Amino acid sequence: MAESEGNDDEGSAALTCAGVYLLQADGTCYSCKQSTPMFGVMGLPPFALEGGEYPIDEDECMFREIVEMPAQLAEAIRASAGPCFRPDFSRTAGALYWMNHCKHCDAKQGDFFVHGPDGPFWPYDEAQMDAIQATRLDGPFRFVDPSTAYSGAMVEWRDRKHGVQRPPPKAAVPRKKRKPKAGA
Repeated sequence: MAESEGNDDEGSAALTCAGVYLLQADGTCYSCKQSTPMFGVMGLPPFALEGGEYPIDEDECMFREIVEMPAQLAEAIRASAGPCFRPDFSRTAGALYWMNHCKHCDAKQGDFFVHGPDGPFWPYDEAQMDAIQATRLDGPFRFVDPSTAYSGAMVEWRDRKHGVQRPPPKAAVPRKKRKPKAGA
């Protein structure tokens, strides 16, 4: 369940990204109210999608509720996060996925709590952006049936803080003026 070796999964979508940022920031445990490190995984472009219904948007780069972690990435995360970020069952989500745990009381910190408003990966200002640390892990990494989410604040953090260059916008094609129809 928790780690994948990159095998072919028939009928599944798979997202391959060039690398990831293992994000770390301090958050407050909802249970014991103490400060605890929290972790997140942000995919780095370019992305390649196999078998998905919709094209992937490179700004949908925050992985949520990771069910299958690529084995090489899981090893690197364990080395950095220890027991604070590991697979566990969420009754709310009804699934086993990689989630944060408080370093003091071991309470599960669900992805909505960690990535939602007032969570450590929803920065509102420069100071909160500066508080997010990142370790770049180069892939490629292949995620089977990934759940990704858009976060405008984290896209801005990625682009501004870590030099991710966006392609220039496509030039607008000037429209030709229509000639009025005769008799109009």
